[in-house]
Parts: sequence; C-alpha cells; structure tokens
Amino acid sequence: MAPRGDLQFMNQEDFRTLITVQKWATDPLFAKSDVTIVLVTGSLQDLNEAIVNNPFTAKIEIGLPDEAERRDFIAGCNIPVKYEGVTEEVFARQTNALSRVDISVILREAQRLGRLDAGLLSRKKKELIEKSCFGLLEFLEPNRTLDDVQGQDGAKKRLREDISLIKKGAWDALPMGYLFCGPVGTGKTYLATCAIGELGVPCVQLLNFRSKWVGATEGNLEKILLTLRALGPVGVLIDEADAFMGDRDQGGDSGTSNRTFAQFATQMGDTRYRGKILWILMTCRPDLLPVDIKRQGRVEIHIPLFYPSDAEKPRYFVAMSKKAGWPVVEGDVDPKWLAGKKVSGADIEAIIVAAKRQSLLDGGAGPKKAYLEKAASDFIPVTSSLEVQHQELASVLECTDRSFLPEEYRKADRAEVMKEFHRLKALLES
Repeated sequence: MAPRGDLQFMNQEDFRTLITVQKWATDPLFAKSDVTIVLVTGSLQDLNEAIVNNPFTAKIEIGLPDEAERRDFIAGCNIPVKYEGVTEEVFARQTNALSRVDISVILREAQRLGRLDAGLLSRKKKELIEKSCFGLLEFLEPNRTLDDVQGQDGAKKRLREDISLIKKGAWDALPMGYLFCGPVGTGKTYLATCAIGELGVPCVQLLNFRSKWVGATEGNLEKILLTLRALGPVGVLIDEADAFMGDRDQGGDSGTSNRTFAQFATQMGDTRYRGKILWILMTCRPDLLPVDIKRQGRVEIHIPLFYPSDAEKPRYFVAMSKKAGWPVVEGDVDPKWLAGKKVSGADIEAIIVAAKRQSLLDGGAGPKKAYLEKAASDFIPVTSSLEVQHQELASVLECTDRSFLPEEYRKADRAEVMKEFHRLKALLES
C-alpha cells in the first residue's frame, strides 16, 4: 500500500496513498475520535520510511511465541497426535523460532502420519524455518567433531573449553563470537563445522540475502536476525565475512551496505544473546573486515590458522586420505617430499586425489607410496607465495591470544611483523 522507496520514483497511486495515510496520522479529527487505523506488515523495512518514522504512529512488534505461549497453543489447538519419544512439553520447548501456524503444520503432519517423533520434529522445524526465511539461511548438520581436526591445537583447546561452558549453561563467560582467519585452504570452515558438531546445537549458514529491490535486503536480514534470536542457542557461520557483511563506508548501492552493516553490528553487540547466538566469521583477509565488527564486545576471539608444519604433514595425509576414500598410513608418506613448502590441507587432499587417480588408471599395480611421491613432486600450488605470506601475517596481527600462535610468531616483534605485512601489501598492489 505504501512501499519503501524514493519519493521521486513512486508511481502516482502509491504516492497518493502515502499522502493520505500521513494526513490520517496527523488529522485532529482522528485523534479525538475512537477511530484507529492499523497497518500490518511482515517487516518495517517494507513500509515507506515516511510512515515508519512519523511521530504520530506507534509501532507494535508481535514476536514469535515463547515457550509458555507455545505450550498453551498446543494444548488448545485440538489436533490430537500420538507422541513417540517426545512429550508435549518437549515439543513446546523444541519449537522455538516457529510461529503458531508452523506449529499447527507440524501437528497436522504428525496426525496424518499417525505419530510425532523426534525425527519428524527436527525435519519439519528445519524445513519451516528455512521456508519462513525465504531460503536465506541453511541448516548445517555436522557429523564431525574437533577430534577430526588435525593440528591447530591452541584453537581446539580454546573451543573445547568454551563448549564445556556452554554445556554447563555459563553463558556470561562466553565470547560473543569468533573470527577464524588464515591463508586460503587452512581449514577455517572445517574447523567451524567440527566445533559446532561437537557442541551439538543447531548451526546455520547465511546465504545471499541481498536483493535488487529497495528495502528488500534490509527486510531479509531483519527476518533472519529475528529468527536467530528466537532459535538460540545457535551457531551462525559466515564465510568470506569481509565481503559478506557490508561496510559502513561502502558506497554505490544507495546506502544498503551501510544499513546492513549497522544491523549486523547492532545484533552482534547485544550482550543479551551472549552464548545464545554464537557468531563464527571466517576470512583469509581479516584486515579488510571493519574494526567495528571485530572489536571486543562483538567478535571477541580471533583465532589464526596456519598451514601444517613439516612434522604435521604426514598426519594431514592420513586424515585427508580418509576423506578422499583412499586411506593411507603415515608410513606411506615421506616428510621430505614437501619439506619447507607451505601447503594447505586442501593442497594435500589434491595430491592424494591425484595419486588415487593414477592408481586407478594403473589398476592399483604399484604401492601407494610411489603414487603419492609422484603426485607430490608434480604438484604446483595455485596460490602465490606472496599472497599466502601476506594473508598469514594479516592473521598473526589479528590474533587475540599468543597461545594460538606457533612458536616463530609467538616471540616475534609485532612492529616488525606489521612492517613486513605492509611491504608485502605494497608488492601485491604494485
């Protein structure tokens, strides 16, 4: 009726409607009478700002039902179902972030199937939340834990300590979020999903919520944040965070990036959700992430990840070979093959896949070690060594705890690291 948008681009019908509603809001005859005009919208971001910001209008948010309201609704909706493995109380508790309509959908589906069990509840809840967010977020179901992560001992120790606090309910002792940074291929996303898998709480990944329509981007993000607030505890993974989250100073999009950045910053800094919305940001360029986001009180713990040392590489071969479906043992790997070379876990996986491919072509005639040696000697990393070093130093400078750093950087002069970082940056930009 009165959509958001610049007045000069509005059609005459929308413009007349907007003027009429504004007149109603300020008309003393309406103020003196018992007439109340109620506008209903799914998001304030969809409504013209001239109405939203009008001092004569009141804004009333109708949020998602809390546990007590859900319990009353389930008891009063008169949809008989047979509970298996869950009780009515558990059902009410587990339907957080769902609307009353969503709850009735689950009950009717359970009535049709003849039972309501944990599997149906979990499957329908994820489906309904993803649908209510217009497919802008995706539930992840990690089946791995931190035991599956090779190396990164300092990071794993800190994450396990925090996971134990979450399980004890000590929310106020937890960080608002984590920043995983490091060169490409260091396993940032893998570490995050393994940590969430060990924690055992729902985990979502934000998809592209941006739209070409005025106000739609902010409305999409508002819906996502509302769902996350109701869903907690929940882990939120944001990959390539430096590009994803917008910037206060970014231009060329009518201020959309500025407004989405402000929405993210406001939510991340809301300490009422400490430990309930666990933000995990990942990037290989933490220096490009606005300081407003990565400051203390928002994303507080910055964990740098590094390529494996020469001593760790055989263990990486064993771990990655399981993922590739071509298991090897440490005895099949000679540390000298990649000695002194900076290779990531992804690089090692590529070497294993190449060795497996050749083995299949040869019918598995030779020993695995011979195929691995040939693949390792032929392998050429696709990333520039200067870029890798630049990203590594950027991560070192972002680190918030010396225990996360390898020995060579733990004792390094920070001023010298900064100097080398800027030297490499100048070389890459020249």
